[in-house]
Amino acid sequence: MNEKFEKKEKKLSLKDFYIFIIMICTFYTIAIILSLATNSIFYLVNFMIIGTSVGLGMGLWPVFSKKKKHKARKLSQALVGGYMFFGLGCGLIYIFFGYIQPENMQFEGFWFWLFYGSWGAAVLHYLIAKILGPFLFNRGWCGWACWTAAILDYLPWKKSPGRIKKLGALRYIHFILISLTVITLVFVFNFTLLTIHGIVNLTGIEYPAIYIYNSLFEIPEFWWFIIGNMIYFSSGIVLAAVLKDNRAFCKYLCPITVFLKIGGKFSIVKIEGDADTCNDCKACSRACPMDIDVHQYIKNGIRVTSTECILCMNCINVCSEKSLKITYKLDKKYAKYMQYKE
Repeated sequence: MNEKFEKKEKKLSLKDFYIFIIMICTFYTIAIILSLATNSIFYLVNFMIIGTSVGLGMGLWPVFSKKKKHKARKLSQALVGGYMFFGLGCGLIYIFFGYIQPENMQFEGFWFWLFYGSWGAAVLHYLIAKILGPFLFNRGWCGWACWTAAILDYLPWKKSPGRIKKLGALRYIHFILISLTVITLVFVFNFTLLTIHGIVNLTGIEYPAIYIYNSLFEIPEFWWFIIGNMIYFSSGIVLAAVLKDNRAFCKYLCPITVFLKIGGKFSIVKIEGDADTCNDCKACSRACPMDIDVHQYIKNGIRVTSTECILCMNCINVCSEKSLKITYKLDKKYAKYMQYKE
């Protein structure tokens, strides 16, 4: 019986790789367009690295066995998160261009760069991955690329005890507080990005209007990024330990979800179930790290339209009847079926 199942599982078709193909084509297209538009090879390299990293994980997911599929997603998280943290946040990718240029990829960094009027890496990242991207890829960023979640997913509290409804407001408060802080610094105290931004020049070529430092550790923006991440990591770990839930930070405290949830609602890519083949075991709902009642969506003939879905595909993987799959279309019905802690 097990041999038959394993053989059946190994039969793959082109449909199994649709999301991989879409991801690769999308990021490679963005890479080429931005590179040509800006006459800069950096954007070609940057978005091809990100697209390849995410695509590799999504391409391996259908190939790996049921027990190893989670490794495909963690590979994607490690590659994308590692590149975003060290390559862009710490500025090490720019070594290949003759300098080191850290950039605060945290939420406040996005606002600082935006108010400064620059389309820096932080602004482009948020625009593509977290504002416009979710209209196509849902909250795939949270499941496959977020460097904070990449660490939190290794914590021991993998089985969620259920969502705490009242705590959901914390992320909106967090969003408002950070936004108001940056607005106050910029428009009240005349804070400018140039007071913290700078580079380490490795070639001797002149870079006008940019502060030159002798070391990465002298650049203020580097410490904004590092300290901000340490606050995110530590608060995420503490929250997970208190609530016994690895993804507690994502559910209650992450301010970026305010952006992600807008596009996620209307996303073309979502999970869909087949009520005719579903055996009502509810394994899909139990496996969801974000406390979505996936089974309820299946029984009501609706795609998983919850804006909490991170496309981790755990529900697809645990379904013994193969009733769940990724589909690509627009939704006519929306519903919010969640599992709350009693």
